Amino acid sequence: MMTRRHFRHFVFYPFAALTGLTSAMWLAAPFIAEHYLIAYFQEQDENVTVGKLSIDFFPPKVDLKNIVINDKNQDTLTLKRAIFEVEIWPLLTKTVHISEAKIEGLNLVVAQHEKDWIIAGINTSQFITPEDQQEPEATEETAENPSAPWTIKLPSFSFTDSQVNLSRQPDLNVPAELDKFVLTNLSIKDLSGQELSWKGEVALSTLVNETTLSLESKFDYSPVQASADVDIKNTRLLIESFRHFLPSPYNEGKGQLDLAGSFQFSQQQVNGAPVFDVKNLTLNTQVDNLNLPLGEQDKVSTKSTSLSISKANARFVSAEQLAATGTINLQSTQSFFAQADIAAQFDKLTLNTPFDVKRDKQGLAASGKLDVQLEQPLFTQAEQKAQLDMLTLNTPFDIKQNELGLAASGNLDLQLGKSSFAQAEQNVQFDNLTFNTPFDVKQDKQSGLTANAASTILDMNELSLSSESLAVQNQQLHIALNDIALTMDNDQALTASLLAEIQSHGLSVQQAGNTADYATFNLSNTLSLQKNGDTLSAQNSQLSIDIKGLKGTQSDEKQFSLGAAKLTADQLDVEQANQQSPAIKGTNLNFTSESLDSMLTNKKRIASWKNADISGLSFTQQDKDFDASLAQLSVMDLTVSELVADAGNKQTLPPLSHIGSINVEKIEATQDGAKIKQITTDSAKVSLILDAQKRIENLVFVDVEQQNTPEPVLKNPNVPREKDAKNAVSNTQDAEQNPAFKAPYYVILDAYDTTGASSIYVQDKSISPTLQRSLDIDTLSLRNLNTQKKDQATVLALKARNGKYATLQSDITIWPLADKLTLKSDLVIREAELPPYSSYIANVLGYQIDSGQLDLDLKLNADSGVLSGNSHIVLREFDLGGRKESSSVIKAGAVPLNIAVSVLKDSDNNIDLDIPLSGDIEKPEFGWQDFLLLPVRKALFSASSTYLMQTFVPYANVISIAQLAGDQLLKIRVEPLIFEAEDDKLNDSQDAFLKQLVTLMKDKKDSQLKACGVASYLDLGLEKPPVSIDNDTKETASNLAQKRADHLKDYLVKEGISSSRVFLCSPEVDLSKSSKPRIELNF
Repeated sequence: MMTRRHFRHFVFYPFAALTGLTSAMWLAAPFIAEHYLIAYFQEQDENVTVGKLSIDFFPPKVDLKNIVINDKNQDTLTLKRAIFEVEIWPLLTKTVHISEAKIEGLNLVVAQHEKDWIIAGINTSQFITPEDQQEPEATEETAENPSAPWTIKLPSFSFTDSQVNLSRQPDLNVPAELDKFVLTNLSIKDLSGQELSWKGEVALSTLVNETTLSLESKFDYSPVQASADVDIKNTRLLIESFRHFLPSPYNEGKGQLDLAGSFQFSQQQVNGAPVFDVKNLTLNTQVDNLNLPLGEQDKVSTKSTSLSISKANARFVSAEQLAATGTINLQSTQSFFAQADIAAQFDKLTLNTPFDVKRDKQGLAASGKLDVQLEQPLFTQAEQKAQLDMLTLNTPFDIKQNELGLAASGNLDLQLGKSSFAQAEQNVQFDNLTFNTPFDVKQDKQSGLTANAASTILDMNELSLSSESLAVQNQQLHIALNDIALTMDNDQALTASLLAEIQSHGLSVQQAGNTADYATFNLSNTLSLQKNGDTLSAQNSQLSIDIKGLKGTQSDEKQFSLGAAKLTADQLDVEQANQQSPAIKGTNLNFTSESLDSMLTNKKRIASWKNADISGLSFTQQDKDFDASLAQLSVMDLTVSELVADAGNKQTLPPLSHIGSINVEKIEATQDGAKIKQITTDSAKVSLILDAQKRIENLVFVDVEQQNTPEPVLKNPNVPREKDAKNAVSNTQDAEQNPAFKAPYYVILDAYDTTGASSIYVQDKSISPTLQRSLDIDTLSLRNLNTQKKDQATVLALKARNGKYATLQSDITIWPLADKLTLKSDLVIREAELPPYSSYIANVLGYQIDSGQLDLDLKLNADSGVLSGNSHIVLREFDLGGRKESSSVIKAGAVPLNIAVSVLKDSDNNIDLDIPLSGDIEKPEFGWQDFLLLPVRKALFSASSTYLMQTFVPYANVISIAQLAGDQLLKIRVEPLIFEAEDDKLNDSQDAFLKQLVTLMKDKKDSQLKACGVASYLDLGLEKPPVSIDNDTKETASNLAQKRADHLKDYLVKEGISSSRVFLCSPEVDLSKSSKPRIELNF
């Protein structure tokens, strides 16, 4: 039992002593601590001032106020207040409970001088011993008895209004670098944990030079699982404030980065592996006035760039199992990137991308949308340059990939504003471009690759392309590809199909002085393509090509224009197998065109037409072999070879040929020959204009100065015939595969017809007077032309008129493939006026023709080159003029031809001849001109010689040639019909004369009248007769005289006089003083 004495000695006194000792230590501790603190800093040659130092034991607590340490030059450490308090009783349970912890107003000076670090004025090198610099020796780990871990609890801790001033001078020859680290606030709440398990809340707000950082976080961590809520705000990074921490060349940069964000992080163990989750991630970054060099020639700069990530969540199990969702938004203005000679810049960039990515055992899946807007981008590399006003890209996508394959779908929408691309002397630019295509692509191990797109559209405006020798401009281009489908199996067999539409407006191409342009171009077709091994096939169906306003000009002044053209085809297929020549097949092709004009120069037209159409064309072709059929070919208003007169010049030459229409029906053609059912030409007019040298003036294909006088064609005995081909084939081995002789290309034409007002006009200025005659064709037809059948006869029929009265009719049957000429022909000519052709006939007859009219009935047959036939000729009022000075003057008879002609005339002043014809064209001396005209000359002399011998010999001393030449024969003389000067029409003053002339011819029904137009110098507007006139003036006067005679004949025919009784002779020009404008008349 404890007594009072025991209590007093063993309890009270020890407790009182302990209490006193503790109280003494509590009272003395601050002074002792301050004493040693001051003494220590004095040893470091520094002074320390302590405003307050309080130490408590129950509970343990330290409270410091207003601590100042200086080294005579500056304060190296100041502390406004620091409190640290620990509860005692939790220590008994191995728990450190810090009930209060606070640091406020700590200012610390840290300096580096070479390798020495001086903290708060204390050189830390004095604490480093050689042993500290040695690597620690490896020690064996000893097993310690495990014990219960300590637990730490910190309900609240704050570290505020503090800063560290850092001065670094590794090289004393270089000025020191100064940095300031400011801790505005560091607070920790409800921190607790033991070993590796901790949780609590942290808030940090700090400043490094001009860089700020603000961070708040609530965390709970253990080796098994962890979670944290992080909130970053008011964070700003200035490159200038810590550039001396950066290596070169980054330390030369400048700029500002603002950062704000928040997220929730968690980590847990699943099946022994960590799983990381980030939820509600929101990140906002802002970069302003960045100018960051990356190398000597590399650089990045931007005025303003912001990057934000919102609504983002991520889960990471492993590289094979992860997921991420969110939205990325990027905006940038006035940015620039450079690397070596590559540079890129833009005024503004906006990017928005919501995304959802997932990867697991089933595969990878990614979906989202890429939305990009780029303003004023510029890209350069060496001589390459690309510049755009605006780029907009909108692409939603959905991608899935697994062990079976890949599937991707989405839509690509691209828009470009005014853009230009340049490389050296090449330049491409356009005003705007839009491209849109949905896509659906799948690839798997079994079926291979498949791709589909419902509609792909490309639109481009004001395209311009230029290079050193090429310039292309296109006002508008539209390309639409619909129903695109592509498949490729594992054997690389390809199948593709699409529906294409192309529209182009205002295309212009210039190259090396050549230009081509069109107003509009349209193309549409359905394309199907297959490739399997070495076999490639393409099928085009419903093909349609339409072009309008096509024009072309070559540097040599050649020009081409086409108002409109359209090509359609039901099917157009191409197939190639085993590197052979491609086989092409077309079905029902149709072509229409309007307003074609082809010019050799500005004044020379090669050809033009109003319309040209091809319908029902089908063909197959491979290498040189082809087979084609055509339902119809038609050409309207065709002009060939025309000289274009200057504006205001009314004297124009007619074109060489003008055809109202050409219609070709049912053509079948192969590489060996062609078969045509019908060719019809309507209103065909041919005009042949010969100059004084017999050159064709209206032939534009050959320059007039380069035309040569035609030379006779020599017969070529080596021309191959059908029998030669047969002999060559029969004498050649494997002739079908290796022919030694190829048969000529055959032509089969069932029918040819000319309709409408067709004519042939000839103007020959090489003779005087100039020949001007027109042959009007009433009928021109051909039947059964066949160059393949030797026994096939071809029939040619012709009906034509010369003027109002002369007619020509011919029927010819010819065998074109006969070894030698074989034909049957009939030719009938009525009322053909001969004087216009005097110059041509004079070469054979030796005399000019003053007057005369020809009726001809010619029957000519040929049998294997042997000619036979008869020519019945009637010459009315046929008079020859002066002898032609030519070596062709008649040599066969002693009587001049002009006398022979006179004595052969009957009582009606006509010459009637029957001339048999015979000859052999195979003989070398044979010539068609001599064959047709020499018998006429011989017949005239033969018929007249007997008559002259019997009739005129008795009167030879009275009648002479001179007398005949002097026109001493008794003939009816008629007074001339007088005209007003320069007038070619009949007038009232001539009525009495004309009535008496009509009465005379009606009374004398057998009489025949010869009318000769005469022009006087008065018709030329002259008061006195000139000495001579030029050829053009003479031709004008002759034309006037001819018109007078034509009008007189028309008048007489109208009054009931038969046209066969009125003959017109060659017009004359009378320049004598007493001459009058008139028509000379003779019976």
